[in-house]
Amino acid sequence: MARYKMICSYDGYNYMGFQIQNALPTIELELQKAFYKVCKEEVKIYPSGRTDRYVHAIGQVFHVDITSNIPSSGLQRGLNSFLPADIYIRDCAIVDDTFHARFSAISKEYRYYINTKEYNPITLRYMPYIPNLDIVIMKEAVKHLIGTHDFKGFASASIDPRKSTVKTIFDIQILSFEDHLEFRFIGDGFLKYQIRRMMGILVEIGKHHFLVDKIDEILESKNPCDSKYILDGCGLYLYQVNYENKEKEPK
Repeated sequence: MARYKMICSYDGYNYMGFQIQNALPTIELELQKAFYKVCKEEVKIYPSGRTDRYVHAIGQVFHVDITSNIPSSGLQRGLNSFLPADIYIRDCAIVDDTFHARFSAISKEYRYYINTKEYNPITLRYMPYIPNLDIVIMKEAVKHLIGTHDFKGFASASIDPRKSTVKTIFDIQILSFEDHLEFRFIGDGFLKYQIRRMMGILVEIGKHHFLVDKIDEILESKNPCDSKYILDGCGLYLYQVNYENKEKEPK
């Protein structure tokens, strides 16, 4: 039995999210089918986290345990030969069995993109079109989200009530380019819909529909109804999952 750590990228627009949902199109289902073709065995996939419908990934991480003795480079090539063109294994390595894609992670980085210049049907699947935003006030607003807070007011109302809604956001950056904005969120983890709900409020603030202190009100109320402005999943990317350097390939 060997444990493999994998980094994959995918265009999430044609899928109902990462997590398998019976026969519905999901990233996990396509991965399972590819593993079976390569390894001739049912493989359980342990992701760093689940992405929602339409959400993309640059650096999603997952691990699997396989009984077959397959070199990591051969497994990577084999999987990519069976995966659809919108899913790609970027890296594959045998790691120590103490590594866990979810529980060993120390931080995650998500990015959200907004087209601000001109409506473009070509890029609509990858960044929503939202013009005329006040970037200065949005940069002021994100400061209120940084730190350790109870983000229940920015989470899905359907999350397990036993799950802690306290998270730490280490940094948020807003980068302005000629035709789009890039939002970078780095934290120890994020709740379901958290980033899309935070983005929704930031956009409303950028449109001058709310004042900056609206963020403080939602953090205090802890009521998801106060953050009902949820941006599209297609603008969100799981960019990177960070780990301590303990999952080196064993000798």
